[in-house]
Amino acid sequence: MHADAVAVLREVRDLLASFRTPSCIHRVDELEGVTDKITSCATELPDADAEHLHQRLASAVKAIQKAEEAAQSHRRNRLTRPISQARFALHTGSAMGAIQVVLEELDPSEIAYRDKLRDQ
Repeated sequence: MHADAVAVLREVRDLLASFRTPSCIHRVDELEGVTDKITSCATELPDADAEHLHQRLASAVKAIQKAEEAAQSHRRNRLTRPISQARFALHTGSAMGAIQVVLEELDPSEIAYRDKLRDQ
């Protein structure tokens, strides 16, 4: 995988990690184009592990799409806003985890970042 693609995945992971509070659902516009970035990175995967890593990145894309759906639901229905915020957090966290696993498999030094996240 090219260093540029790894850098893009790190950027996406850091963006997803910044969604820490329930009010972050209002920042959903920052996710625009993220799925395209992940998809373009998937095309640059090394052939040896491509299928396994493609599945991880596909699950990240699906989770981001679900997070965007939760944000739309949050805007439409006032009564279910707390549930929408929880769904948004769940899906952004799932996407971040999937990307983190891919980064760890491509670069074992990324394990230190996972430990840093765990300590926060």
